[in-house]
Amino acid sequence: MHTIERIYPKDLDPHSSDDQTTLRIHMERYEFAARQLSGEYILDMACGCGYGTALLAERNPQRQVTGVDIDPAAIAYAQQHYQLPNLRYVCADAEQFAAEQPFDSIVSLETIEHLPSPQRLVDNYARLLAAGGRVIASVPITPTLDGNPHHLHDFSRRSFFALFRQHGLRPQEHFEQIQWWQFKGLFSKRPDQAKQHRSEGVGNAVLLYYKRRPLYLFARLGSMLRYGFSNRYLTCSFQR
Repeated sequence: MHTIERIYPKDLDPHSSDDQTTLRIHMERYEFAARQLSGEYILDMACGCGYGTALLAERNPQRQVTGVDIDPAAIAYAQQHYQLPNLRYVCADAEQFAAEQPFDSIVSLETIEHLPSPQRLVDNYARLLAAGGRVIASVPITPTLDGNPHHLHDFSRRSFFALFRQHGLRPQEHFEQIQWWQFKGLFSKRPDQAKQHRSEGVGNAVLLYYKRRPLYLFARLGSMLRYGFSNRYLTCSFQR
């Protein structure tokens, strides 16, 4: 299935350069997170269908990994397709999830921008995190509200870091990714199941967004002048 929001690697076309670029970008974030983990108990918040959570567990067989997502269909898919002895899945709300033991590392990739209150989410991470623990998180740092109806907030590097600073979580290692825009099929009206790539039809949402919020066009133009026709993503390890 092709959607702007989630990917299911087993459904992606292995012969499509667009699909494989999207998968590579997502997997690079999880590879980075897998190298940053510390401690025994690991949480992957908003794990989706579980492909990245399984990578964390596979790369770290000595650790216990928990994947959490609010979507029961995604959790069911993860349980069916991505199971390992040191891996479990829980269906729960990210802001309200609680556990019996603290987590030594929390992974939160492309999650924060989706929540009505990013601060409440990070507050919960701080409650769930063990002393000396770390959070590995990522967000887009170019505008996304015009092209992705699932995103509720835009972030810069500064505003992203500020969310964690008030809990004594300081940025350590980080890396930035570039994803160049896809223009083919930009104004397609085909349903998700018929799309040939995830960004197909995004142009329709963009035009509608500018019609409702014309001033946002200035944010987009500023980003284009700075970064060109691309989206930028920042992944960072925060240490308590």
